[in-house]
Amino acid sequence: MGMKVLSEAVDHAQFTDGSGASGTLKLTRKLPKGAIFLYSKVQVVEAFLGDTSAVLLIGDGSDADRYNTGTPSVFTLAADGVEMGPPGGNRFHAAVQEITLTVTGGSDWGAITAGKLKLKLYYIATQ
Repeated sequence: MGMKVLSEAVDHAQFTDGSGASGTLKLTRKLPKGAIFLYSKVQVVEAFLGDTSAVLLIGDGSDADRYNTGTPSVFTLAADGVEMGPPGGNRFHAAVQEITLTVTGGSDWGAITAGKLKLKLYYIATQ
């Protein structure tokens, strides 16, 4: 029990092209049953390139921004992190929960040629 961190590094090549401006990625790690989500931290260790912009949402597959509010840019290098904002959805998890990242470019996901993130999700384990 106590505070835990789900941590994962991702590369733009892991994202699936949604045939539009967005690419999505389901993380391999999941938030456990009983988790109370606190905050997310994202470091942009290699800026997303090739389009005019790139913004990130962290969701659960049905609520695209459950774990952040706003549309933080990942188009600029941010080794210390980008402001993700507070969670936009319910913090308590009655079941194991998948994490889905969505990066939306300015025009087409296929135009994005680079980008790497380090993601940390902080939560309280209650079970």
